[in-house]
Amino acid sequence: MIFPFRLRRLLTTLLYLIFFHASSQDSKQADSLKLVLKDKPLNDSTELFVLERVARLSSSPEDIIYYSEMLLSLAVLSQTRFYKSKAHQYLGGAYRLQGDLTKSLNHLFSGAEIAKDLDSSQILGEIYIEIASSYTQNKDSRNALTYNDKAVRIFRQTDDEQQLAITLLNTGFDHYTVNSLDTALNYYNEAAPIFQEIGLEIGKAYTIGNRALVYWKKGDYPTAKKDLLQAIEMLKPLGDQYGMADYYNQLGAIYLEQGQSKSAIYFTEKGLEMAIPEDLKEQVRDASLLLSKLYKEQGDFKRAYVYQEQHFAYKDSIQDRETTQRLADLRTDFEVGQKQAELDLMETEKQAERQQSLIVGGALSIVILLIAILAFVQYRNSKAKQGTNQILTAQKRELERVNSTKDKFFSIISHDLRGPVASFFGISRMIEVYVKSKNTDQLIELAGDIDESVERLSNLLDNLLNWATQQQGQVPFHPDKMSLAQVAENIKMSLQNMANGKKIELKTDVADEVFAFADQNTTETIVRNLTSNALKFTSENGCVTIKAENNGECVLVTVQDTGVGIPAEKMQSLFSLQENKSTYGTQGEKGLGLGLQLVDEFTKMNGGTLTVESVEGKGSAFSFTLPRVKGA
Repeated sequence: MIFPFRLRRLLTTLLYLIFFHASSQDSKQADSLKLVLKDKPLNDSTELFVLERVARLSSSPEDIIYYSEMLLSLAVLSQTRFYKSKAHQYLGGAYRLQGDLTKSLNHLFSGAEIAKDLDSSQILGEIYIEIASSYTQNKDSRNALTYNDKAVRIFRQTDDEQQLAITLLNTGFDHYTVNSLDTALNYYNEAAPIFQEIGLEIGKAYTIGNRALVYWKKGDYPTAKKDLLQAIEMLKPLGDQYGMADYYNQLGAIYLEQGQSKSAIYFTEKGLEMAIPEDLKEQVRDASLLLSKLYKEQGDFKRAYVYQEQHFAYKDSIQDRETTQRLADLRTDFEVGQKQAELDLMETEKQAERQQSLIVGGALSIVILLIAILAFVQYRNSKAKQGTNQILTAQKRELERVNSTKDKFFSIISHDLRGPVASFFGISRMIEVYVKSKNTDQLIELAGDIDESVERLSNLLDNLLNWATQQQGQVPFHPDKMSLAQVAENIKMSLQNMANGKKIELKTDVADEVFAFADQNTTETIVRNLTSNALKFTSENGCVTIKAENNGECVLVTVQDTGVGIPAEKMQSLFSLQENKSTYGTQGEKGLGLGLQLVDEFTKMNGGTLTVESVEGKGSAFSFTLPRVKGA
């Protein structure tokens, strides 16, 4: 299987696709009802009814959240449990579509509890479908199966054939993800005639397409390819670019697995051509990776490189949600670790108290007969207590250090994330205004602003995660012979657009014979952070140079700029983790925050030393050493 992650994503969006393909009139109805809310004063019962309809018919997750929040507030004030349950249901679905699974499940479980109290099996079944979809999206097939099974049991007892078919299809896919292939086929085969009976074409197409994936996994290539092509043909009149692009990618993967490179390239390129105009980033990412492999096998390394670069570009562009989730997990792990340390300290104190009580109690029981022994016991107890206090003192200091690091870490997150994230507020409204006014110049400028914000956010999150894994001792470290000329060129290529944007000359000065014995990944991180920082603090028409030269038994690497320089009072704390240390570049860019501390720690990890020379108004030069390859 080439794309297991994409297959999971395909089914979790099925309910969304079916819901919004069901009627082209839904959006128009929602818009009409919005005008009713705006123009006419309504009593509570009428307003609740209208809000529920708008939330249900809206096609944008943002609109669903906005009107569902209004519905929930009014339902709470009027103590109307039915609308409270529906509001939680719609909020859970919208947050799932946005990728915020924590909020999604919180709302869905709240809605399920209310639906149980109302004894409404229809609402409860719909909410169970959403809960299962959230777990599937989080790759938790076991929990997804639990709630899909509950939904299937409910809808088997109702007349809602469409919901039953959708639930059977989702349940079949969850069995597919845990490799229960025959069970998956049973669910697909049960769903197929229901979709046929109710005439839901998109459901029929997805049943055939996903059943084809099971045949593929079972080794029945002819059936898999035939059914995938049939599913694509069924999706064409529906205009479902998402499903068609994905199925074309799967066809390419099947032909690659069979060693038929030409057919694999043909179908994968069709999927890519379909995905790019619709900005289907994940399909573009996967198709680019497959084409890179195919052209590499054919010896066309130029095309392979182009598609590999496109794969990485799209992979980076869709990392925000994943990175946000990893940061949330990091914070959770940190706080859990801190709580565990506090519990360990409390347990140590309790053990010390119990030990002291036992010794004192024993001593008091024989105080009259054995005064000398009592003195000895008291002396021994004093020594034990002294040792215990030393342990507790050391643990307290360690807790204070960990807590201080945590405070600094989250202060940097709140400080450095605020700028890039804030720049996204209102963008959707601005895009809507510019599109309606056909102001393409402003749209182009806005696109540039979004790119810059995403790049800053991506760089910052990379540094945060690198710092966190380094603190936990999990950074992979594999030193080997490494060309500094190649490292410098790699960094120059990755940051050339940033330099061009500020009209800065970015150049390298490294001889081909300069080799170091160091870890490639951490070394490139050092040079990239120093170069990025130099570009941020250098004005237009300036110059940034990456240099490296042999220096005795070491290699000396220098990143030199003609920028604003560093004030003397900041030089002392330049490489320490401090709150609100970030400064602004020559065009308002944020400083690295954690970047320079990573540079310092990764330099030490590679056995080198880091120095800096700077003159305000003239520029700075950051230099670090690496071990030189013997004989080079």
